[in-house]
Parts: sequence; structure tokens; C-alpha cells
Amino acid sequence: MTPVLRLLRCVVEWLVMGLTGMLVVTVSANVFARYLFLSGLVWAEELARIGFVWVVFLGAYVALTRGNHLAIRLVTDRVPARHRRAVRTVSGLLMLAFLGTVAWYGSVLVARTVAFGRVTPILGISAAWGYAAVPVSSALMFVHVLHLLLSGSETDQGQ
Repeated sequence: MTPVLRLLRCVVEWLVMGLTGMLVVTVSANVFARYLFLSGLVWAEELARIGFVWVVFLGAYVALTRGNHLAIRLVTDRVPARHRRAVRTVSGLLMLAFLGTVAWYGSVLVARTVAFGRVTPILGISAAWGYAAVPVSSALMFVHVLHLLLSGSETDQGQ
């Protein structure tokens, strides 16, 4: 993994940790407020929902870079060794096509949400903030898979 990609992964990992901490504090404060004051924090659920979406999608990128995604090796283990690289390449190209499509249409969704001026009901921020996790994480995963294909490595685990 190149130093730039390693730095990017590190930044995203810290971002996921920070967002997870924010989720714990926000949800805990909301639960505490509901039981103590019989009324929750009106903004907490909405903030937690947006934060959770970002944690899930950025976490998918982190899992991919660590080689922790579920892999079904039933087919690749039965393919003769001399053809496994070709199977991995085709798999990588299919992943690029999927991730590129998701990033593209995710970007279209974000742009349309901004253009329509849709805002969240409580926080009053653009709903695009929640949707943006999809194209951002898909683009990050696209770059990682492209790096794996171009470098010829199966995974960057442990780097």
C-alpha cells in the first residue's frame, strides 16, 4: 500500500472511531435524558442516524482495506492455481464496475438532494449529509480495489 493510501486509511479509521464515540455519547445522553427528564433530546436521534450511516459506510472501506470482508472462496479454491489470478482480476473488475456505479448514482442522489433543498426535520441541515456517505465510501473502495488490481496484490492486509 502506498504511503498516501496508508495515510488515507488511517484518517478514515480515526474518523470512524470518532464518529463511533460521538454515537455512544449521543445515544447514551438521549437515553439518560429520557429516563431522568421523561423527555429525550430531540436532535439526538437524527444526529445518531446520520452518524451511524457514516460509520457503516466508512467502516466498509476500512474492512476492505484490512481484508476483513466476507469472502466466498468456494469457486476460487476449486479453480486451478494457474487461473486464480485471472479469476481475482475479473472479480476486481466487477467490483470496480459496481463501486463506480454506486459512487456515480450516489453522487447524483446527493446533488439532487442539494438542488431540491431537502433538509432534516430537526437539525435543519441538508439531508445530503447523510446520503454523501454512499458515494464517498464507494469512491474510497474503488480507489483501493483499483490499487490492488494495478499492484497485482491480492490484499494489503497488515500494511
